[in-house]
Amino acid sequence: MSRGRVYIAMSLDGFIAGPGDDLTWLPEGDPGAVEGSGGVGFHEFLAEVGALLMGRRTYDVLAGFGGEWHYGDRPLLVATHRRLEPIHELVRPVTGDIASLVAQAKEAAGGKDVYLDGGNVIRQALDAGLVDDLIVTVVPTVLGDGIALFAGTAQRHAFELVNHEPHGAGLTSCACDRASSPWQKSCGSRCERHGPRCEASATQTDQRRFVAAWTTS
Repeated sequence: MSRGRVYIAMSLDGFIAGPGDDLTWLPEGDPGAVEGSGGVGFHEFLAEVGALLMGRRTYDVLAGFGGEWHYGDRPLLVATHRRLEPIHELVRPVTGDIASLVAQAKEAAGGKDVYLDGGNVIRQALDAGLVDDLIVTVVPTVLGDGIALFAGTAQRHAFELVNHEPHGAGLTSCACDRASSPWQKSCGSRCERHGPRCEASATQTDQRRFVAAWTTS
């Protein structure tokens, strides 16, 4: 089953970018590639992804970086109503409501997962019940202002905290599954898709359940 998934870094105070789309506070490279690092690294996550759905603002920031294409042969669908300058042959614009956008991305993904990127796309997908899991890397920096990740959602969203581990140098990776996700119910004590963290989740579920709920600030 194709899932809608989020993999993103966030400051301690809940921002994904500082004022003016400032990203200088983010660590360079993939923290998951650091020897002994826990959590899910970017390339490990990307291996399960078949397509990306990205907001226009996020795409424009990405396009401004130039340089290497990091997504392999995966199509990148950009939600926009404005003229788009593709930075790669696999980039294409898409329009529609969030349900239509995610459906188009899942079709492009060919049965694999969809990587949802950009604050606005993520919040809309949350409100539509289209986010199955979140991997949020918390960076120990307080920005004070910028682009919020969750503020602005229309309702509360409950997730089960499946795992949290040190990630790279001084970061923390938090993996959360949507509490009502249909594929989550089918997982046993261990499964090939989720590996050891399914086993850990199963042994702890009857003892305690962490629920992460984000609401509009």
